[in-house]
Amino acid sequence: MDRIETGLFLGRLPFARVGQGPESLLIINGGQGFMMKPWPSRLEKGAGRLIRILPPNTSFVLIGYDPAPKADPSLEGMARDIAEIIDADFKKPASLMGISYGGVVATQLAARYPDLVGKLILLASAHGFSADGKRRLRKQIQFAQAGQFHALLKEFTTVFRRPWLNLLLRLRLRFEARSLVARMGAPSTIVRYLEAMLDDDVTEEDLRNISARTLILGGERDQFFGGMMEATASAISGAKLKVLGNETHMAPVERASDVRRHLEEFI
Repeated sequence: MDRIETGLFLGRLPFARVGQGPESLLIINGGQGFMMKPWPSRLEKGAGRLIRILPPNTSFVLIGYDPAPKADPSLEGMARDIAEIIDADFKKPASLMGISYGGVVATQLAARYPDLVGKLILLASAHGFSADGKRRLRKQIQFAQAGQFHALLKEFTTVFRRPWLNLLLRLRLRFEARSLVARMGAPSTIVRYLEAMLDDDVTEEDLRNISARTLILGGERDQFFGGMMEATASAISGAKLKVLGNETHMAPVERASDVRRHLEEFI
């Protein structure tokens, strides 16, 4: 595996960097980036997973979230932070990928700062959550507010298409519950980031501001973005939409080879 460098952008946003190519792909992490403590080892593990689905020798930077934001997070604020990072540290216009929750942030960024983003990839994501996705977010907020981390983690044991993978998650939660809970972020921080998604203010009119070449790639039965990927693609001029039949939110894991092929064709 390539050497993985970890650090902080703006003194507060954790990142993992793989490769030193002149045009690194900037990847905004999914919800695990704020659900779990941003230990360097966790960022390295996340970067290792991405190596398996990205084209060979892709240089990239995986960026997470401020683990202790001073003010309530907002999509606008998160997009502004990453715009500042791109302006200072990346070749412009940048290539940007958002995974799940991170795709909503990436969409906000591409809409508000179109000159900074040349390529946009939304992986298992869209410009906003579906009605079912928002219902799931509200449930997660309730568990986090109550400090019920075991119940919160259990919410993710139904996201795979293959039943045996969901079973493995349930078994891991059963036997590693204490260590998994110890890795969780502060309940108040988790709640604040989840609530920021419910306050999503990206409109179809905003999407028409996006000038980046765009790929939207995910599963047909995505539990968080099902139906929204199509809406996002229809509003962004020239966007390519690749929906993997019968797949769920975990399509990047369960269909890694297909995801890699589509990413390689696009990138």
